[in-house]
Formats: sequence, structure tokens, C-alpha cells
Amino acid sequence: MSDVSPARALFDKTQGSPLSRRTWLSVEGRSITYGELRDSIERVGGLLARHGVRPGDRVVASLPDDGDSAILFLALICQGVTAVQIDPLTRSNRAVALVRRARPALAIFSADLADAWRDPAATWPVVTVSPPAAGRSRGLSALMGVGKLASGLEALLKAETASPPPATIPQETLAYILFTSGTTAESKGVCISHRALFAHLQSLARVYRIDGASRILNTLMLSHADGQAQGPLLAFATGASCHRPVRFEIGTIERLLDSVFQQRITHMIAVPTMMSLIARLGGGRSDAFQGGDFKYLVSCGAALEAGLWKTMEDVFSVEIINGYGLTETVAGGLFAGGGLGGGQRGSIGQPVDCELRIVDDSGAEAAEGELLIRGDLVMSGYFDDETLTRQILVDDWLHTGDIARRDAAGDYWICGRKKSIIIRGGLNIHPGEITEVLNQHPGVRESVVFGEPDADWGETVTALVAADPDVTAAQLLAFCRDRLEPRKTPGRIVMTAELPKGRTGKIIVDAARALVSDEAAPFSNTGADLEQRLLKVAAEVFGVEAGQLSLDSSPRTVAGWDSLAHLNLVFAAEEAFEIQLSPPEIMNLDSLRILAGFIKSR
Repeated sequence: MSDVSPARALFDKTQGSPLSRRTWLSVEGRSITYGELRDSIERVGGLLARHGVRPGDRVVASLPDDGDSAILFLALICQGVTAVQIDPLTRSNRAVALVRRARPALAIFSADLADAWRDPAATWPVVTVSPPAAGRSRGLSALMGVGKLASGLEALLKAETASPPPATIPQETLAYILFTSGTTAESKGVCISHRALFAHLQSLARVYRIDGASRILNTLMLSHADGQAQGPLLAFATGASCHRPVRFEIGTIERLLDSVFQQRITHMIAVPTMMSLIARLGGGRSDAFQGGDFKYLVSCGAALEAGLWKTMEDVFSVEIINGYGLTETVAGGLFAGGGLGGGQRGSIGQPVDCELRIVDDSGAEAAEGELLIRGDLVMSGYFDDETLTRQILVDDWLHTGDIARRDAAGDYWICGRKKSIIIRGGLNIHPGEITEVLNQHPGVRESVVFGEPDADWGETVTALVAADPDVTAAQLLAFCRDRLEPRKTPGRIVMTAELPKGRTGKIIVDAARALVSDEAAPFSNTGADLEQRLLKVAAEVFGVEAGQLSLDSSPRTVAGWDSLAHLNLVFAAEEAFEIQLSPPEIMNLDSLRILAGFIKSR
């Protein structure tokens, strides 16, 4: 691949062509054409030039608006600037630390984040993106005939001078850096070059059979690789359109499936947790993928269990492609199912445009061992961490940390992990980040965090904590919620006098798991009072004392009862009382009294 910029070549295709009028991204009613994207890319170039930002410099960005976030991320890449994207949900102390590590030439934040993440030690300019004028939606503006209301980013860029992206960009220039989960000090910045990004986007387009007529539905978070690379970036690379009609929540599943049919979606990108919930709650829309346009449902982010794979195919009559990859490989590397002619259910299939090895601890070839990947799709390394880069990248081989085997048919299977990473709902969570927060509590002596198997989320986050006698699990959950993103907050905290340790003083994680397992015994469905047990289950889900709840507790009275907690309550109650709620019951569960009634009816 030469230094002629693939991004510039794709950008040039939008000028004066039918592509300029085609939708690139549709986000909850807002439609952005390729022509509008082109204009934004040029104006971002003007903004960068005005602030003295040059190709190869780093720009940190975080915008909660998905449309603006996708535009800015792609524009920075096209301009040859390294985009460093930070999740808008990141807590301020962590966000400030990550921005400092990135040492950007410029930061671009929404106005609220610029205030929350204000850093008195910052030496870089900060551009703030204000929200649209309050009191009027884009839809209402159109109905009133007053024209389209500009988004915050559009309003900011309106006064900027257009500056087209460079025609050539060295292929080893970093397109973006994504910081993974981990303690603030140890969070890894994955560096993806232009070579890796655009080579892998070509691979994805070929495997998924995506072209200019394709319509990709991807509602995954744009601050993560699968959300960006397999959504807006993949659409840009192919001239396709990307659709994000609604945020994926328990109450939007049917609307999402309706969108597949109504918007003639050809590809849907999802993590197994989403597929599990769709299989359970979307049965009334089993024909959603049968409009004649749909090609593939793509699973990514976590292991796709064979039973769920079969259920989705049987209930929705849909072809599935199961992808395996890491943030360090852009988005994929191995694929099973679909039109590939290989890949049994439960496997991760076979490599595409990359080489694989399986080795034992000594580095020798093995029938079962650590999976290694080599190819253009592999990251350049970890930002500012040569030591870790040398450990993970050896002779251009990426050590994945996953244990795999290869069968006689050539399919690869994941057998386990060497790493301690927790994969919850397709998102990676580093236990060290959570123990770092727990151990900051003045009453905590030490803690250990690990993942436990969960049928719906893949894994759930559990903590075993040694603390002062007056410290409760509910207090620690509230402490974590103030300092961690919601998806990283432990689903369960168990208190203990001392953590189990070996002779060297190292915490024995397996023994900690056993202690937590023993604590689960009181939730067995014996003859104990149902209502009190239900309140105890709910208290653990919401992170409060059981005495703070009653059967009249509802989403209106419990602060932590959001869409995610609603699902966790359902799963916890089903496990504790050995029942299964129907989709209508789950959707109509509006108080603990209603849930108690469902349980009693069994």
C-alpha cells in the first residue's frame, strides 16, 4: 500500500457524484449525506489549521452526540491527524488522566464535558462544542418550515475555512488511538495505523459482501472499535450507509427490529448479549429480517454460544457471521458462518487476510495454546509503552492472550483466556480498574475483582472485599457508581473478613470465587418468605440496603432502576426463584409488587 491516502481517495469520490446525495449516517432521525460529510471533513481541516494542528499530531475528542462524534472521528482520520477518542461516560478523574497521557495538540469536547473534565494543568487548547439551541428539535424545525437545525458540531464548523485532506499520508501514521479498560495508570492506548485500518476495512467489506447499496445497522458504542470500525468507517470505505435508529435498550428492541424491515437493512452488527435479548423479547418480530434485502447478522465482541447461534437462525431465519478480533486487530481477523463456506456453530471460523499460530508457553507450536495473529490488521503497538508492546508483539506476531485449538476442518475454537479481562455484553472490562476504585474507599483494606459466567451478559462483574465491619456492600456500590462507568460497576459485592491468599501473600482468585459462590446459597428457592427474599435480590441489583425498598418500589422511586438494572433484576429474580418471565411480563414489570405477583403465579 503506497502513501497515497485511501481516505483522500474515498473523500474524492463524493465530489459531484451521486454518492454526495446518498446517506452516509442516519442517527435517530438525523440524516447525514456524503456531501455533508465531505463539507465537514474540509471544515474540520480548517479548524485544525487555525489551531496549528498538523498531520501526525494527536487530537483528543469526546462528543456525546453520535452523529457529531462519528463525523469528527472520521474527519480527523482523513486529515491525517491521530484521533484519540474518549468515552463521554468516562468519569472526570480518569478522563483528565487519559487526556494528559495523550498529550494532544488540541482537545475537542462538548461544553458539558469541557467543564467536567477541566484540567488546570492543560497546555493544549480546548475547543468546546455547544448543543443546538434549546427548545426546538430538528424534526419540529422541519415541520415549521424554518429549515434544518444545525447540530452543535455543524454550528461550530460553519465559520471555518474549507481545507481538503492531504493527498498523501504515510501508511504508518496512526489513524486513531483507543484507550482500553485498565487502571488509570495502566490503561493501554491501542495504536491503529492507516495501513491497518484501511486494509481491514477492505477485508470486512469482502467478508460481509458490503457495497454501495448496503445499509448497515450498528448501534454499538462509538467509543469502542466495533461501533466505529464496523459502522461509520465501514460505510465510508464502501459507499454504504450506516443506521443507528434507536439506542439499544429493553424498551426499544421491537422498534429496532421494525427498523430492520422498514429501512431495508442489509447487515446488522450486534454483540451476543443483544442477540440473546432479541431472541427472548423480539419473537413477535420474527419476520423482521425477511424483507428481501437482509444478508447477514454479524456477531462480534464476545463468544457466540452455539445454542444462541442456532436459536437466532431458527427463530429469525437469518444467516449469521461470527467474527473474532480484538481492539488490537481493528475489529476482526477470523470469521465463521455466512457465505464463507466454513465455520461450525460455536467456532470462530478461519482467518481472513492474516496468519495464525497456536503456541505453548515456550513458544513452540501446539495443538492447544495461545492464539497468535500476524498481518496488516495488527496494531502498531501500545501508545508510549515500548515494554508492553515488546511483550505483546513478538516478531510481528500479536499474542492475543486467548487459548485456542484448531480442528481437522481448519476451524478455530476459543478454549479460554490467559488474561484476566472480563467480557460483559461484548465490552472488555479490566478487573484492575475496579479494584483501584474499591481500594480508594477509606474503609476498604483490599479487594479482588473477577468475572463470573452469565447466560445473558457473557460474564458479570463480581468483587470480594475485605473492609471495616461498618462498611456495607451497598455503600461500596454507591462509591463505585460515582467513579466508574455504569457498565463497569460490579453487579455483586461480597464482604469478607480476609481475602484468601497463598504463602507468598498473593490473592488466590479461585478461592475468592469459591467464597462468593458459597455466599449465593441463601438465594436458593427454599421455603423462606418470598417477599423478603425478593427485596434482598432487588437490593443487591440496585446497590441499596434491603430496608430502603418495599414492594411499591418502582423505576420512579429507585434511582438506580434504569434499563440495564431492569434486565439485571429480571435475570436475578429468575435465577433466585427458578422461574422464567415471558416477554410481556418483562416489558410490563413496573414495580417490585408486580414482580412478586409474577413469581407467586408460578
